[in-house]
Amino acid sequence: MIEIRIERTQNKISSVSVENHGDPIVCSAVSVLLLNTCNSIESFTDALFSFDCAENGGSAVLTVTEYDKEGKAELLMNSLVLGYRSIEESYSDEIVVID
Repeated sequence: MIEIRIERTQNKISSVSVENHGDPIVCSAVSVLLLNTCNSIESFTDALFSFDCAENGGSAVLTVTEYDKEGKAELLMNSLVLGYRSIEESYSDEIVVID
């Protein structure tokens, strides 16, 4: 089962971590959402962030270390969590979101 952990600081998402493997379709969706969020933060905001993933796959962490003043990165992080919750609704036996 894929486990998504949401960490918050001052009511903002500070990090999203992904652990474990699952159904290939669900894994793909989870990975695409996470990588697209990283690329979007980098391309469309001035926020500072880090992305770490295991060499063998199965775990990754996106951490926002400094949000942009316009709030774009915050919106993107909230959108990421919304996407994960949508997947969880359809595939509750494959993914759990812990917030």
